[in-house]
Amino acid sequence: MGHDITLHSRFNRIVAVIVWALSAFMVGSAVVAGDARFVSLYPAAALLAFFAWAALWRPYVRVGDSGVTLRNVTHHVDVAWAALVHVDTRYALTLHTPAGKFAAWAAPAPGLVGSLRARRRNGDREARASGEPLRAGDLIGTESGDAALLVREQWRRRLDAGSVATGVADEVPVRRTWDAPVLGAFAVLLAATVWALVATS
Repeated sequence: MGHDITLHSRFNRIVAVIVWALSAFMVGSAVVAGDARFVSLYPAAALLAFFAWAALWRPYVRVGDSGVTLRNVTHHVDVAWAALVHVDTRYALTLHTPAGKFAAWAAPAPGLVGSLRARRRNGDREARASGEPLRAGDLIGTESGDAALLVREQWRRRLDAGSVATGVADEVPVRRTWDAPVLGAFAVLLAATVWALVATS
């Protein structure tokens, strides 16, 4: 306790770098070709690059004294510890509250290959106290599993310390804030891409 911990999706960030490289290749190809018909590649490349930043590089899960913040593509959600009632990992790290459930874009559950790798790494440690196997999304070494472990441990630590009020989840608001600049930039870049494609067709 005392400082925030921020988690990003390693896989998403790798994909973001690949997308940026593709965007740079598109622009470079248009410049080398020197053909006006390729002008449509510029806004398309900008749209791809912006998407890579907004949807793949920027999202995060941040755990701090006040609660958990999920930075997703077009908005962020602030969940106070007192509002949290359950942590799930079926499709991604998902925080359940009386106001609804909120999934983390930056902590997706693993696919088949990722699940198999994580199970091999965990070995016998994957068994629950009840003897049942862990859900794939809960496995340590996966993005959803690591995030869920962090949230659960920090939540439990604060409950045990008495720093989180219990029985008041219904009264604690969950704040969702839409990111107007990002939504506006997406709209502008998409419109520019469509216009360029129509103008050069």
